[in-house]
Amino acid sequence: MAKNEKTPVVADKVKYTFDELIDDILISAECNDDEAQDAEIARRERLSKRIVVQMLIDLANNFNDDSHQEGEKLRNAIDVRVKSDSFLSAYIFYVSQNPQFDYSWNYLRKKENCYEDFLFEGILFLRNMLVDINMLAGKPRDMQNMHIVFNDIFDVFLTSEKPFVKTNVLWENFHRLATMKRNYHLTVKCKECILVTGTRKVATDAEKLIDTALDMVGNNGNELK
Repeated sequence: MAKNEKTPVVADKVKYTFDELIDDILISAECNDDEAQDAEIARRERLSKRIVVQMLIDLANNFNDDSHQEGEKLRNAIDVRVKSDSFLSAYIFYVSQNPQFDYSWNYLRKKENCYEDFLFEGILFLRNMLVDINMLAGKPRDMQNMHIVFNDIFDVFLTSEKPFVKTNVLWENFHRLATMKRNYHLTVKCKECILVTGTRKVATDAEKLIDTALDMVGNNGNELK
């Protein structure tokens, strides 16, 4: 290594967790100055969105033990959780009494299976995302502006100092939570420049994308830094 070259950052002892992800979400949910004109409306909407995101992360964290790694066991656990949730059942009944739903409680109850699929895929998405984040944080890099966008929802920034990882939610894309899947879209960026993009089906897919992005940064020197 040349005398003036920086030693690449390696966050090899970093373990980004669901608890840290939630902390980042809480910060990301705070309204900024650009929303000052409609601050109260933005605050209420952001609060509702934050509750949904936090619920999904909490659920993924609760089911992130060895006993729920198998798909069937995870599905069964979700089924029990949904069907035993008295507040959810009461809310479904209450909403069904709106004329817009033609008082069809049965229709909304049938949607429970779709809801369980949503929770199942959301948990797997979040699990895989954390695997990718920790893999990425452990890669040697000498740039300060790399970040990776997961399914156009979570924008994860890498830094050279602790906490090394910082996640923002792209709240304008909040609707994409409804279509989260265990296989998802990844975009690796340097500042606003897109380096690589692709689909993550297994962990090696993400690693290939990251390595490609790092090679691009290395080949282009300071142009992307």
